[in-house]
Amino acid sequence: MKKRILRHKKPVYPSSYKLLSNSHVFLDDLEKEIKKAKSNIDLQFHTFEADSVGNRVAKCLFAAKLRGVKIRFIIDYFIDLFHNDYFIYRPRLNRALQRIISGEWKNTKKLLKQMEEANIEIRRTNPLGFLKLRKAFQRNHKKIVTIDSANPKQAIAYVGGCNLSEHNASWNDFMVKMKGEMVPILQKDFNATWEGKDLDGKIEYEDGVILTDSSKGSHEIIPFAIDLINNSKKRVIAESPYLRGKNIYKSLIDASRHGVDVRIVVPLHNNHKSRLGAPSGKSLKKLVQNGVKVYRFKENKGMTHAKALLVDNITMFGSSNLSEFWAKRLTEVNIATYNESMVKQMEKKLYEDMKMSALQEE
Repeated sequence: MKKRILRHKKPVYPSSYKLLSNSHVFLDDLEKEIKKAKSNIDLQFHTFEADSVGNRVAKCLFAAKLRGVKIRFIIDYFIDLFHNDYFIYRPRLNRALQRIISGEWKNTKKLLKQMEEANIEIRRTNPLGFLKLRKAFQRNHKKIVTIDSANPKQAIAYVGGCNLSEHNASWNDFMVKMKGEMVPILQKDFNATWEGKDLDGKIEYEDGVILTDSSKGSHEIIPFAIDLINNSKKRVIAESPYLRGKNIYKSLIDASRHGVDVRIVVPLHNNHKSRLGAPSGKSLKKLVQNGVKVYRFKENKGMTHAKALLVDNITMFGSSNLSEFWAKRLTEVNIATYNESMVKQMEKKLYEDMKMSALQEE
């Protein structure tokens, strides 16, 4: 991504970015902004559960609704498959655990009903289809919040990897709070999803680009990331729980062989053990053998859910896990920017995460 040099005047509302370094910092900030909201709040998340996190956000939304704020909430049907990171329909000998999982799922459905009764508008993305499994992998994975988007002076947006549940909040993750030209673009994306449409493509703004993937359309994020890595000069740092794919691995290895300082951060203990989730030990070993520094995140019980890429002086963040398998199946939104403040904030976050990791040896 090249810096735009054709702009003849400064934007009326220049970009600003604030990296919220974990789920708790994000939730504190979101609660503060919901309390200040004047006109509208739009939220989209992959998961939402009626635990302490979900109830906290719902309580804030109930209060905002009483003030007359228009609220729309999009949640994927993923929560009817998984709850508290457990597959709901898996037969279990542990009946007590099964009752807990089923009970949590029922509580979430009850809370969503209460929100609708309070005139909070709710829509769900990607119905599961026949027998719950036919379309199980085709999920809307976006995490977007916009607040007071019709007023450019007040409009803010959040994008990142956090979901609204306790188990997600226990992992290492982050969101980015933004103001500027990207907010109306993200609002347009939310509006399209609300109407049952998936946008895909690239839209440039003042100092960056918004990339969207659709499970039914084009896929922009992985090719964009690979292009950044292939054109890297000094450094590449990637962090993701499910980083995998022969093309992205090849680009990392090629960059390392050309003298670029290449580092990745992945979980020490991944919540997904299957071939569809965590990067394999064999793949990580091959990366190490080819000069890539592999950091295994140790804190938060060994689980990082953060999704970030830093290539020279450009950073990318959002909902994409940089997994080639999931890129064809999930609807995603990412932002890439060369904004100096955002690049420095991301650099700080990634180096902090590396300090909380163990460097893998062969």
